[in-house]
Amino acid sequence: MKFALSVILTSLLLVGCQSSENMALATSQAKAPDYVEAVCGECHAVTANAVSPKPDAPGFADIANSPGLTRETLETFLSDAHNYPMQMDVDLDEMDIEIIADHIMTLQSDDYVRRPS
Repeated sequence: MKFALSVILTSLLLVGCQSSENMALATSQAKAPDYVEAVCGECHAVTANAVSPKPDAPGFADIANSPGLTRETLETFLSDAHNYPMQMDVDLDEMDIEIIADHIMTLQSDDYVRRPS
């Protein structure tokens, strides 16, 4: 009993000592929402540290960490970007755009390093 209590207390202390950077990294590596996986994951890497299935499709972490990106610029891009060419012909309504933008914005990181092409 004392051993079990000791293990539990040690675990709680270790969890409490995790840095906010480690917690942010764990969050950024979390699974994307099902909708994002279904609609975007066929072409784009939708989680951090993943590789896009289609080499021409940027990963969402790359998009999230593009210089000057804001939620507003991202939403504007998503509302217009997928209406050309045919391989990207995806119509996104406002709710779709919010779900995708919410997820992409979670992938922003001050420590992000773009993978070489």
